Amino acid sequence: MISRRVFLAGAAAAATSPLWAGALTSGTAHAAPATCRLALRNTSLPGTVRAYVTGHEQSTGDWLMLRADGSVYRPASPDAPGTPLPVDCSIPLGPAGSAPVVLTLPQMYGARIYFVRDDTLDFLLNPGPSLVEPAFATPADPNYGKTWSFCEFTFNSEQLYANISYVDLVTALPIGLTLEGDTTHTVAPLPDGAVDRIAADLTAQAARDGQPWDQLVIRDPGGKVLRVISPQNLMAPRFDQPDMPFRDLWTGYVDQVWEKYRGTDLRIDLQGGRGALTGRVDGDVLTFTGGHSFTKPASKDIFTCNHGPFANNPGDSDDKKAILARLAAGFNRSLMLDHPDQPNGLTSADYYQGEVTNHWARVVHANAPIGYAFPYDDVRPDGQPDVSGAANDGNPLQFTVSAGS
Repeated sequence: MISRRVFLAGAAAAATSPLWAGALTSGTAHAAPATCRLALRNTSLPGTVRAYVTGHEQSTGDWLMLRADGSVYRPASPDAPGTPLPVDCSIPLGPAGSAPVVLTLPQMYGARIYFVRDDTLDFLLNPGPSLVEPAFATPADPNYGKTWSFCEFTFNSEQLYANISYVDLVTALPIGLTLEGDTTHTVAPLPDGAVDRIAADLTAQAARDGQPWDQLVIRDPGGKVLRVISPQNLMAPRFDQPDMPFRDLWTGYVDQVWEKYRGTDLRIDLQGGRGALTGRVDGDVLTFTGGHSFTKPASKDIFTCNHGPFANNPGDSDDKKAILARLAAGFNRSLMLDHPDQPNGLTSADYYQGEVTNHWARVVHANAPIGYAFPYDDVRPDGQPDVSGAANDGNPLQFTVSAGS
C-alpha cells in the first residue's frame, strides 16, 4: 500500500510536499469553518455504488471514518495485526443521477474518499491503531480485483484542499469534484473510455521502446481493464534490485543533461518574485547559487520525485525545495536538454517530447481533462493554466464528490 500524504499548499512559494507542491493557498485571511457539508453522489454508474471516508482527525491525529448515519467512527487498537474493521463504514449511494448523500465533514488530514462498484471494500486494523487501506497494486489484497477508486483531501483551519490524483493510478471508476466556498471550484472526472485508451496507449509504447509500460495495466480475469498503475508502483517492490522495472530508462538522458550543464548555465526561476538561481555541474554534482547541490538522479528518483537527490527533506531550505520541484518536473517532462531556463518560457505543448520521458504522465494527460500524473505536476510556467486537478478554498461550505463520468 502506498504511504499516506499530508497535503500542504505552497510550491510556487516553497515546495514543502511532493504533492501539491506548486499550488497556491486560497488567499483568504479568515479561519476555515470547523465543518462543512460533504455531498457524495453517483452521477452515472449503473449497479450499486458505496463510498468510504477515511483520514486523521485534525486536532488529535487519530484515525477516523465517517458512517452512513453521519456519525464518526474512531477505531480502537486491535489485539492482533490484520483485524477486520469491526463496524460497517460503507456509505451506500443512490442510483445514477439520484440526489447525493449529504454528511457533515470534520477537519481531517491525509484523508481519502473511496468509491466501489457492486461490492464492498475491506479495511483492516493494526495495533496502534493503524488503518490498513485497500492496496491497488498488491494481488494478495482482498480489494485487488474490485472496481474502486479514491480522491484525496485535507481540511484544516486554513482551507479545504482536495485533488483528483493520478500520481498512483487511473481506474474504471471516474471521480469528479466540486468545492463551493468563497468561489466554486470544479474538477472534471476522466471521460468515458479514458482508462481503456490509457491502457492501449501504454501497451503501444511498450512495443515501441521495450520498456514495461504494458505491465502497468491491471485487468480482471475476463481481460477488462480495472486500473492502470503508475511506474513507481510497479517499481516499488523491487527498488534497488537489478531487475527493477524501468531501472535504466533515464540513465542515458541524465548523463546527457549532466554533460550539457558542465559548460552551460541551468537557470531555475523560483517564481513568486523570488528570482532565479543558476546551476553548473562540477564532477558529478549539479550545484546552484547558494550552494544547493544535487547528485545524478536515477529512475526511481525521477518517477517518485522523493528519493535520492530528489528526497523531500523537511530541513532543506525553501529555495532548495523549490529547485527540487522544478528539476523533478523538468526531468519527468523531458525538458532538461532543450530548455536551460526552467520553468518559464514553456507551455504544455513542450512537455513529453523526448523519446525518453514519463510516458505514463504523457498518456494520462492526453486522455484526462485535468489531474496530477506525477507528484510535482503542479509546477507550471508563469501565466500557464494549472493542470493538476486540485481545488482549494479557505471558506468551504460544500464539498461534492461524484462517482461516474
